[in-house]
Amino acid sequence: KMAVNSVARVWGPYKDLYNTVDAAVWKKRPEAYHDLEAALRKHKPDFLALLQNPAKNSQQRQQVKQANTEGVVIQGQPTPRTLPTQFIQEVLIVSDLFNLNEFAALELLLAAEQQQPQFPGLTRGLVAILLYYDGRRSLVNALRTVIQAREGRTWTLGVNEETTSLVVRFTDQLMEEGLTNKVLALVEGLDWTAEMTRLEKERGLGDQKHRKQVADLYKEVKMSLAECLFCWACQTPLPKQETLQLIRHLKKAKTVSPDGKLEAPSLALLMALLYCFDVSVLEQAVDERDEIVQRLPILTDPTYVQAVHKELMSMEPWGVPGLKAAAQISWALTLRAISQYPEAADLGEYLETDEQLVDLALDNNVFLYLSHAVVNTDSFHTEEFYVRRLHMLVTDFLVLMPLKVKELRSHGDEEARILALAMAEGVEPPTDIRRGFEHLMLLLADLYGKDPQKLQLALEFWCPPEPSLSPSGSFLAGQHYRPPHRQVSLYKFVRIAGDLVPPSLFVPYISMLTGLANGPQCAHYCFSLLKANGGTGATVSWDHFFNSLSQYYQGLRQELASSADARHVYRHPVRSITVQELDGLLAVLKLTEKIAEEDENSRLALCEHPHWMPTVLFFGLLQCPVPSELKAALMRALAALAKSPEIAAGLWQSLEVAQILQTVQPSGQTVQASGIQVELEELEARGEEYPMTRAFLHLVDRLTDIAVPPSLGAGFRAPGFDPYLEFILESVFLKFSARAYKNPGEKWQVTSAVLQVLQKLLQYHDVSPEDFLDQTIEVQGGGTTIANKAPGHTLLIHMLNDSPLLKTLLQIIDEAVRLMEQYVPFPGKEDLEKSALLCLQMLETTFDKQEQFMSILRDQGSSVMVAPLDELLVGINPRTGRADHLVNIARFVEYNSTSPDLSLCSVKILCWICLSSASQSELVGMFTAQEDISRSLLHGFVECLETDDMEDTADSTEQEDAELTTAQTRCSTRQHILQLLLHSLDQPAPNLAHFLLGFELRKPVLRTNLQDPGVLGSPRTCLHSILGILAAGTDSAGGPSGIHDNPHLAELAYKLVYQLCANMETSDPTMRYLRTTHDFLYRQMGHVPFAGKHQDLDPVLLLNQQSWLLKAVAIELRLTSLNRQRSHTQRLLSLLLDDNAAQLNTDKPSVMFDIDRSTFTAGMFGGLQSYGGAPTRRKILSLLDSLDFSQNYPESPQLDFMNPVVIEQVMVACQTKNREGVSLCNVKALHRVLVAELNALQGSTAAGQRPLIAEEIQLILQYAVARNQVKESLQAKKQGFGAWQQVVEVLVTACPPELLYGEDRQGALLDILQELLRKISDPDAVPELTSPVAGVVLTLLAHLRQASSTDQTTPLPGSQYVPLLDSQGTGYSSPVSAGPMQVVLRGLIESIMQSGGTQQRVRANLYGALLYCLQILQAHKGAPTNTDTGSPGVLALATEGDEARVARETAGIIGSYGNSFVETVCRDASDGHDVGRMLAFSTLDSLVQLDRNQQLLSFLVNKGYLRVFVDSLVRDDELLQGMLSLSPQPLRALYLYESKMALLSRLSQTLTGSQALLQAGVLVRLSECQFLDMRPENVSSVPGSGEGTAVAYEGFVPTVVDRYRQMLLPALKLCLAIMTSVGPQHRDATNQVLQFILAHMDVFHAVLREQRSALTLAPLQELALTTAVLTQCLGEGGGYTNPSLQEDSAGVQVQSQLARIHRQVLTLLPQYCSNQGLRKQLRSLEETVGPEGRSNKEDIRLALLQIVGNLIAYCRAVVAHSGASAQHCQLLFTPSLQEATARDIYSAQDIRGSMTSMRPPGLGVIVQHVKQATDDFMAAFESQGQLQNKVNNVAELSNEELKELCPVGAAAEKMSSHQRQQLAHKRLAQMVHFRTQEMALCAYDVENCLFLLWRHLEFYLLYCTPADPTTAVFSLSKPQSQKLRRLQDTPGKSPFSNGFTPGEDRRDLSSLEGVSKDDIDQLKTDVISCLTEPLFRKLQDIEKNYSKSRTRYGFMEAMVRRIRRLLKLHTGV
Repeated sequence: KMAVNSVARVWGPYKDLYNTVDAAVWKKRPEAYHDLEAALRKHKPDFLALLQNPAKNSQQRQQVKQANTEGVVIQGQPTPRTLPTQFIQEVLIVSDLFNLNEFAALELLLAAEQQQPQFPGLTRGLVAILLYYDGRRSLVNALRTVIQAREGRTWTLGVNEETTSLVVRFTDQLMEEGLTNKVLALVEGLDWTAEMTRLEKERGLGDQKHRKQVADLYKEVKMSLAECLFCWACQTPLPKQETLQLIRHLKKAKTVSPDGKLEAPSLALLMALLYCFDVSVLEQAVDERDEIVQRLPILTDPTYVQAVHKELMSMEPWGVPGLKAAAQISWALTLRAISQYPEAADLGEYLETDEQLVDLALDNNVFLYLSHAVVNTDSFHTEEFYVRRLHMLVTDFLVLMPLKVKELRSHGDEEARILALAMAEGVEPPTDIRRGFEHLMLLLADLYGKDPQKLQLALEFWCPPEPSLSPSGSFLAGQHYRPPHRQVSLYKFVRIAGDLVPPSLFVPYISMLTGLANGPQCAHYCFSLLKANGGTGATVSWDHFFNSLSQYYQGLRQELASSADARHVYRHPVRSITVQELDGLLAVLKLTEKIAEEDENSRLALCEHPHWMPTVLFFGLLQCPVPSELKAALMRALAALAKSPEIAAGLWQSLEVAQILQTVQPSGQTVQASGIQVELEELEARGEEYPMTRAFLHLVDRLTDIAVPPSLGAGFRAPGFDPYLEFILESVFLKFSARAYKNPGEKWQVTSAVLQVLQKLLQYHDVSPEDFLDQTIEVQGGGTTIANKAPGHTLLIHMLNDSPLLKTLLQIIDEAVRLMEQYVPFPGKEDLEKSALLCLQMLETTFDKQEQFMSILRDQGSSVMVAPLDELLVGINPRTGRADHLVNIARFVEYNSTSPDLSLCSVKILCWICLSSASQSELVGMFTAQEDISRSLLHGFVECLETDDMEDTADSTEQEDAELTTAQTRCSTRQHILQLLLHSLDQPAPNLAHFLLGFELRKPVLRTNLQDPGVLGSPRTCLHSILGILAAGTDSAGGPSGIHDNPHLAELAYKLVYQLCANMETSDPTMRYLRTTHDFLYRQMGHVPFAGKHQDLDPVLLLNQQSWLLKAVAIELRLTSLNRQRSHTQRLLSLLLDDNAAQLNTDKPSVMFDIDRSTFTAGMFGGLQSYGGAPTRRKILSLLDSLDFSQNYPESPQLDFMNPVVIEQVMVACQTKNREGVSLCNVKALHRVLVAELNALQGSTAAGQRPLIAEEIQLILQYAVARNQVKESLQAKKQGFGAWQQVVEVLVTACPPELLYGEDRQGALLDILQELLRKISDPDAVPELTSPVAGVVLTLLAHLRQASSTDQTTPLPGSQYVPLLDSQGTGYSSPVSAGPMQVVLRGLIESIMQSGGTQQRVRANLYGALLYCLQILQAHKGAPTNTDTGSPGVLALATEGDEARVARETAGIIGSYGNSFVETVCRDASDGHDVGRMLAFSTLDSLVQLDRNQQLLSFLVNKGYLRVFVDSLVRDDELLQGMLSLSPQPLRALYLYESKMALLSRLSQTLTGSQALLQAGVLVRLSECQFLDMRPENVSSVPGSGEGTAVAYEGFVPTVVDRYRQMLLPALKLCLAIMTSVGPQHRDATNQVLQFILAHMDVFHAVLREQRSALTLAPLQELALTTAVLTQCLGEGGGYTNPSLQEDSAGVQVQSQLARIHRQVLTLLPQYCSNQGLRKQLRSLEETVGPEGRSNKEDIRLALLQIVGNLIAYCRAVVAHSGASAQHCQLLFTPSLQEATARDIYSAQDIRGSMTSMRPPGLGVIVQHVKQATDDFMAAFESQGQLQNKVNNVAELSNEELKELCPVGAAAEKMSSHQRQQLAHKRLAQMVHFRTQEMALCAYDVENCLFLLWRHLEFYLLYCTPADPTTAVFSLSKPQSQKLRRLQDTPGKSPFSNGFTPGEDRRDLSSLEGVSKDDIDQLKTDVISCLTEPLFRKLQDIEKNYSKSRTRYGFMEAMVRRIRRLLKLHTGV
């Protein structure tokens, strides 16, 4: 079986053919040549068998009949498709109707089914009919266009030579194959009446619209066929045989319309014949004459002349004699023209018959026929080459046959005498008068009277006057200008024709002059001719005209004076004007009107001539009883004169004085006696014709072009325009529909004339407060009256009320819609459309002004009642009974193809409605109330969007005032529709945008499922059209065609697509549709960047288009990443980031989907690797290249007269915001202000300066335009970068990391970074544009920092994932290489130094970026490491050997900028925005880290910056105190303090830094700070301090306690760092820290004393730091045992404070040492793991260990510093071992609980802690080994183990196994790190405890003398020995140092009060059971396994040995 093509062969291929031809010929696309060649070759058979349908086939007919059972095979479909019976019947009907092959008919119906959404309301069959004729039209139009593209003599289309030669070759072949015959046969055979009958019989015609569409297509086919021959003949004359065929066709032609005019196809064929006879080309080109002669068959074909001559001379009658006459005169002129060429020497016998031919033509009234049947056809003047050919024919006749013209003139004079005689005798004139000369003049009048194309051909009839008056010095004076002979001859004809013109030729001659005066120059020449004739006494001169008019006026005025009551009754006046006189007067007035209309100088000369005084005469005659036609002509002439403002001002007063419209009622007169109103009511209304009213309206329209004089009618009535407005409204407009009209079209002429005036008055009215105030005016004869308001104000009040005016406007709109939807021509159609347009414009203007009007109305408190227009338009339509006014207005969009102005205005009104109306659901309800109207409305909008017109890039279509061409209007309509959609989209659903874009209206918009047109019954919507516009051309190399064809539209379309993607309701359906159905964003992104590609287009538009597209892409990337649509994200990512040409612009998206790119990502994005393609620039960088950060600013104009400052103020005052929110100067408003200023100038000096000031105004306006352009350009660039920024930020933050991994990610980020820094370092870059770049740099560096860390790049040990991912096979990934990062570092430093101090945000971002950059460069530092296990650092940068080198190079780069960079950073840290200061401090912090030679430190010290930073601590004291209120100010001061302290802490980490800080007095300043003393009391009970209320203060502001800790902890850390750096022996440091402690003693007490019920991290960290400071200062630093503190009373006080602290420390010891209760609490806590893998329990455990370590270290330090031996040292513990011997933890707790601060702790605490710490150490050691093993083998962990290590939650469920392994690796590494820290702290505790144990046991077992039990505890036993020991004793306190006896001397340590012998004995017993051998062995194991690698190796062993010896020797073991 033969397959059926799914694209109908009689439609689809022809459509494609036409598009191909159109692209090559009209659009001149360079790539279209090959397509054209292929298309012409393919369709040559179709051209040869022109419009012949494929023949029927009985076999195929049978197949079609059986298709309901067997089906038919359709190309591209796998199985045969069965067809319904009805479908088969339709196929057979179509086949029979068009005599068409059955399969072709089937294809046509299948195509119709697909195209049905394009034709809502039509059935499949009716659509098939349209497609059939559309296919035929496309084929014929393609042929016509190809023929038009031939090279030839008449025109050139600018097509390239290659295409032209192809076209010529092809068409020549067609002509040889008999094209002419086929075309002529078709033209003859195509008969619409017969075709319509056939179609109606088979029901092939639908509604009126369908009928009109079919008829238009059919007629266009016939017309195009005729034009094929016309175009051929224009370019190349037809050969002999074809010319004869054309003549024979015309001979048979009877195609004339009922009024005798030629039908368009016949006219085209006649013109083709005339061009065949045209030899004018020989005159024009003398050089190439031989070549031209060869192309003229008339000279090359010897039989041509004979054959044609014979045909035209035969006596055989033609169907239309006039056609024969036209052919004959043309042939005669051709013979006369060629007679002068040598090639025609042999044709003598034919050449001599030329005059005979002319006579034959004249006998058939050839000029009358040409005038009536040719020139007066509708299409004649619209075709330039028709007009040119007839112009050539007429002028040839006048020039080549002067004798014949003379003969005609003589005949004319003779005929005039006969006519005059007949008239005088009162008999009928003879019937055989030819009137040839009269007809010639009338032909000229008609031919040149209209010139819509401004060809100015009539200029050839005028010669400029002799240049005798030119100054002798001029260049032209020497050489006399000689007009060509032809021009001289024609001018001579004009002059001579007017000499002694007889009366019967007067009117034709004047009419000819009127026609020839068409155009400014022609009118001026004509005026000069008539003026020059004046002196000769000729009848055709201005003198004669005005003398005659004056005589008429004098006579009529006398007559008027004699008859008082005959003012307007002129039926039988005494001196009546004859018909012939009237015709003459009308002709003269028409000529005057034409000249005045066309030429300003002539207009002024007419009015200023002292003898003529036309205005006086015309107004005089208007007051006389003359016929209506004459009055109308007089008013029209006055209207033409009123075109000059200076004349119009005088005419206003004359009009008022003449009382043409009676504005003042004469006293005592009740009935109006005269004037236009009476004429209208009594004469015109009765005669049903209204010429005078129309002329009066035209005059008022012209007069209102200037402002109505406010004093009009002053003195006699209330001055103003009101009487005229009242007449126009009340007498004319509101009654127009009730009057009768003889000519129905006149009704709409009157209406449009009224509306023209009203619309203008409304449009140019400026709303002002003065309009609302009444002004009282005195009237002549006494009394006062209220002045008229401005007419625009009155009209606005009418428009904002339900007034008769508004009702009439809406009635006209309703009537227009009703008549237009019938699609049939009717009289006055154009005027009706004009009226409807003016009605819409009035509504639009009202919308524009109503807001301002109502605002002033409210402010003035006026009593005027108005309602918003949008509310009034929702009223009921009286004709339909429905509220459908808005629907009527909207329906004009359906007529965009025929009436584009109406569509534009309609859409603008809808835009206003959408802006002003709150609820759009009402509007949608109206639009969808009737399904058929709803459907046609939607289709109307779609058709508006889908017009083929291209924007005029040279002239923006937004110029509202300019007269837009049809194409510009349609383009503007499309733009306004998109603006309407954008306005509506954000309104609540359902809104107008949802209706027009095809979203659900009755269900939630989110649930819409968008489909292609026709799928599931979906109509074609505006969304489909918009996507079609944007998608056009995306498959070609040139990219989307809309970008250059319709740039404004494309910008709005991209914006709409973005808004649809961004809108919450429409986003999901839109993006799903774009992604799945169109692959829209991917295909569009293949062609970016737009900017920079098209040099001829406005870069602002291109950038905006690109911006909206990129914003939509950013949303797409974000959503596809969120929804895990990996393939979509991946394609876009590779498109943006690939740097490989071979993989870009692939047109096979399916391939991209099939391959999982993750298997070879490395090398795809980074570097310049190649997969067979050359390296190319990443698209993301090309997009950045398209953004130019420089901007040229216009220079201010040099002003001599105007004040530049004032001008600047005016420009600012004239600023308005555009759609994007940019403030632009309103140039029109500025122009108005400046012109008003110019007009206000007075005095004679000002008059001379006016031209110069006008020039300055022009300069200012140009400057304003240039400034606007700069602002728009800056905005576009900002928006362009903003969109690019969104894409980049989404790329790095939201896209799944596995799609962009490792080196690829780093390479891409580095490339972008370097490019950005290069852009902003450009000296020409504008700060306004570069400022957002810093934010992107910050984001990129943050992510690069993240990408460079191990958790992103280090391969997991044992993982098989690595080699698979690494296409290079050289190891998984390397860290960021230092080289590019150092380039980035340089760029950042330079950018910081370039950016001004005003750009605080920019600098802040740059500092943030610099910090990240430095972190990457020193990434290996400060990371938690585990040197025991040899695991790599978490942030490895490079190999060990490179670290120092990179750090050195980095420091070198920073150093290369000298001190200037550091100075900048220090200045920013000292002053500026707080965020900037914080980051500057952090930057200094990082720089200090790099500064090995401490040059930065010396700079800070020498320049005094360090002192400033330190002193600022006290300056900020009050601010920081404010941070501790319950509702603090913004926390900037707090964060600034933290940054500052971080820097100071960094400085304190070196000895020099600490010394510098001590010299700067940092601790002294901190001691002075009062905010540290403001610790909240009862921390646990402070509101918001608990963990549960951590979200207080809006979830961001920390609680008071947390804020306090943020202040205290940095201070403690600083103390600790200084003490650590300088060492405990540094007395100054110790004293300063001691002073700090003493200054804030209450704080230390409070921290040590605080009861901590729950285990929370923050308080424990606070305690750990506090105890660490006390340990360092009072313990290691010896502050507690300082002898200098006992010298004076102050010292005593200090000693007592320190003793108190000492007691608190000792009290804390039993609470934290081996406290089982705390351990149990810790175990019961719920564990949470943070993002870095840290556990809260681990952190709390570490804090507890640190606290214990600090407490024990304090005790050890106090004991060690107090004496060199056990005998002389200070004891802290009693000899009790109860804690260690308690059976269980509870009894131990009881013992602890019974202790008070009165009694020191027992030694049991220490012993118990040694045991516990040893056990903890061993457990940690074991655990660490197991965990390290897991770290090394993460890949082998089971799923259960992985789940345990990974966080729980929804996100965890979606993770891939690799991600889980990564998280597990991170968590395990953290656990290993924790165990390492735990081991270190436990070992430290054990060492300290062993020392304490040894010292105490040694004392108790060796030196202690038990006291008498009767003595009071701790009382002195041997006071007499004090003085003896004083000198050698170490001063101190009692051995237990409880500090109760501060003033007393130290006692002898050998005898101790409070320790009895029993205590010592008990100790000896208990110590043996506690310190067992297994414990010692454990301690030795610790020493062996752990301490071996530490510096303290052997210490533990020594302690164990000594304790063992003590036990052995002194306990009897």
